[in-house]
Amino acid sequence: MSLFSIAFKNIKRNFYNYFLYFMAMVFSIMIYFTFTSIQYNEEIAKAIGGSKMIYGAFQASSIVIAVFSAIFIWYCNSFFTRKRKNEIALYSMMGVKKKQIGRMLFYETLCMGVLALAVGIIIGGLLSRLFINILVKLMALESIKLSFSLVPKAVTQTSIVFLVLFFIASIHAYTIIFRFKLVDLFRADQSGENTPKASFILSIISVIMIAAGYRFANIDYMFKLFPISIFLVLGLTILGSYLFFNSCVVFMVKMSKKNKGRFYKGINMIGTSQLLYRIKGNARSLATIAVLSATTLTAVGTTFSFYYNNEKVTKDMKPFSYGFVTKDSTLIKSIEDTMAKYKNNSIIGSENVDVTLSKAKVPVLQKKSSKEYEDSTVNVISLSKYNALNKHLGQVKNLELKNDEAILIDRQYMENFMKNPIGAKYTLYGKDKNIELKISSLEKESIINDDLLMFTSVLVVQDEIYNFAKNNNSTNYNISLYEVQNEKNAKELSEELRKLAPKRTKEEKEKTGNYSNGYSEFYESYRAGLEGTGLMIFIGAFLGLVFLICTGSIIFFKQLSEATTDKGNYAILGKIGVTKGEVKSSIAKQLLIVFLLPLLVGLTHSAFALKLLAQILNTNLVAPVLISYAVYSVIYLLYYILTVKSYYGIIMEK
Repeated sequence: MSLFSIAFKNIKRNFYNYFLYFMAMVFSIMIYFTFTSIQYNEEIAKAIGGSKMIYGAFQASSIVIAVFSAIFIWYCNSFFTRKRKNEIALYSMMGVKKKQIGRMLFYETLCMGVLALAVGIIIGGLLSRLFINILVKLMALESIKLSFSLVPKAVTQTSIVFLVLFFIASIHAYTIIFRFKLVDLFRADQSGENTPKASFILSIISVIMIAAGYRFANIDYMFKLFPISIFLVLGLTILGSYLFFNSCVVFMVKMSKKNKGRFYKGINMIGTSQLLYRIKGNARSLATIAVLSATTLTAVGTTFSFYYNNEKVTKDMKPFSYGFVTKDSTLIKSIEDTMAKYKNNSIIGSENVDVTLSKAKVPVLQKKSSKEYEDSTVNVISLSKYNALNKHLGQVKNLELKNDEAILIDRQYMENFMKNPIGAKYTLYGKDKNIELKISSLEKESIINDDLLMFTSVLVVQDEIYNFAKNNNSTNYNISLYEVQNEKNAKELSEELRKLAPKRTKEEKEKTGNYSNGYSEFYESYRAGLEGTGLMIFIGAFLGLVFLICTGSIIFFKQLSEATTDKGNYAILGKIGVTKGEVKSSIAKQLLIVFLLPLLVGLTHSAFALKLLAQILNTNLVAPVLISYAVYSVIYLLYYILTVKSYYGIIMEK
């Protein structure tokens, strides 16, 4: 019998133990192949209209998958080889040469890899249409009709990358036999990761480090100390996490023994002792999983937040469906006639707004600025027009102002970086006199499309004050705004209106003081946002799944390895009268802590990272983040259930 046939039989015999590892590899290869297939698919690039964007995004994602897969394969290969050291020692005792054993391990690893590669590419090819349809749906593109086909470039690239990874892993397996003495191989099951000592001081330090990392993940510190703040946050939280699992968790488990009533209840004494050993032996792995979980959750939560809030963000920038900077009545009539042709996008509201650019003395709101006031130019509109615009937008606001008051509209106002403008004074300059106004309220909702204004901030004043500003300045312009039905599906209308959009000359822009192109639409920005964020969430979700499946598999393997070691201990417990129910309950409690701790730490790390993101974006991310967390936690806990069942099955196996 050849070494190759022995290797193949070993794979068949141990396939149950390797199954999850095999499936994790298949999934990684499938996603890598899918990404490279999309990367090289010309039809998709054409449909999206940006082949460079697609190529770059999927190429970067493929590199991330390849690197992570390499780490996962190396770890699992080391784990499974160590698990079989007794078997390797027996081969050596039977007279099999080390070179032959090494070759056998080489063949096993390579065969497993080649099989996973073939299955991954086939499944990836079969599911390519499904994945592409998901991408098309997320990006709101027109359906792409694709028949089943394997993209040659994708097959070649995937095969080369993973064959290299498996070849390196196989060489690593081959060299294992030469690095150990026979006695070391027999003692392999007794050796594990270094068991850190529980230290009260290190436990306190770990908590302080994590708390300090969270403290620096604040928008004020982030920008005051940038870029040092980034390294502080990452360094403190990551190092703190490793210390937390190595010392703090071990210390807390030891302290739990002092609760005598609980400790001596049932088989808690045995369960606590096993948990202590389990935490010690897996501290580094649990800390790594916590950090990876935090990274994955932050990435997925961020991408989903962008996708989830796309419509709101676009509506904030462009509250009206269409806008035109023009006083040409003929052009306005052509625009309205064009809109009338599209019954699905009929006009539900319109308004003409006169805006004047007034020279003024304005407060400097940036907190870091040493100046209190500066001369500038500000958009000014009348109170009556402001109330009319709010009415069209469905906002129940009918505000009133005194002669010396004004409303400041600034969608980009950020409380963390800017002074409170309430009570601040604006002085409008005139030919014969100036008018001083006090800000009575701050509004963050835009009432005019941002890209139609010279500045995003607008000053709302009484009609008499507006007339003063208008008569004392020559830079006035008119904006026609329209709200239409079904604005998210207005492709044909938008294409026609773009052709009618005013072609503003440089002289016109200078004359009005407004340098925008004179045309704005909701549809184009909304679709562009969907395409960009849809691509992000597609990549983020699948990368997150790869990370989750691989990290879940690692913790699964570790616990099943311990189940094999603990099998004899549980057999003894059965002989002294411990019931199967008590054993199963003890296992479930221990594994729940092992699984739950890294998840909770990862969720907490991610929550603070996303809180910082919400502050920077000045938006609420609660809903999309909670959805991301829920989905991730459900899949993660499925691994827990699978591990408990498999663990119990091993120790109860006759």
